Amino acid sequence: METETEECAGKGQMEADAQESARKEQKYRYFYVYGIVMDKKIKIEVNGLKDKPIKGADLRDFVVLFSAYPALHPLLEEEEALRHADILKKIAEKTTVIPMSFGTVFKTKKILKKVLQSSYSVFKETFSLIENKVELGVKVIKNQADEVQEEVQRDILESLNKLSIKSVKGSVFSDRLVLNHSCLVEKDKFAEFSEEIEKLENRHKSLKFVYTGPWPPYSFVNIKISGGEHANR
Repeated sequence: METETEECAGKGQMEADAQESARKEQKYRYFYVYGIVMDKKIKIEVNGLKDKPIKGADLRDFVVLFSAYPALHPLLEEEEALRHADILKKIAEKTTVIPMSFGTVFKTKKILKKVLQSSYSVFKETFSLIENKVELGVKVIKNQADEVQEEVQRDILESLNKLSIKSVKGSVFSDRLVLNHSCLVEKDKFAEFSEEIEKLENRHKSLKFVYTGPWPPYSFVNIKISGGEHANR
């Protein structure tokens, strides 16, 4: 039979547990957004940052994917940035996603919905561009002393562009870097694009091709949003 002292101790522990749970809930009171999808039935089988479950909030015909987060302005830490990228890559394996940049956090769900609602037309336009497509990165590197003729560069670019919906030129951050391009490619042309890279490698054996992807189409999403009440392109 439980004594009065034991009963009081039990109630005290329950109250302490409830307070601790509330404290933890209050700590994770912000909304970290990963991306926006159109698949209402999507099941996310990976947890978000801080191992928090990823949830969805309806935005007309879109779903905003987010998880609870403890800070409104996250520090740019390599581990979390890589985790953010990995989460988006897993989502992109399931469906087309408009990826958000690392650190897109909202103070409240009300602000989140208000800001995203104001950019709904931009999301629609962006989604129509990237739907069923992936981003593939191609860097071409030369030996230090070599000169690369313009016709060689033209051959490479024409080969990439013929299989791309769109391409974006990246920064040339080294004297050895001949080309640095991100290409938006239809998913069903991924294998063909990869074969074209192999052909280019065989045609231009003095050059090194660094081929990466498939990735969510970061380079083709020019949407800037934040936890404040504004959004722009």
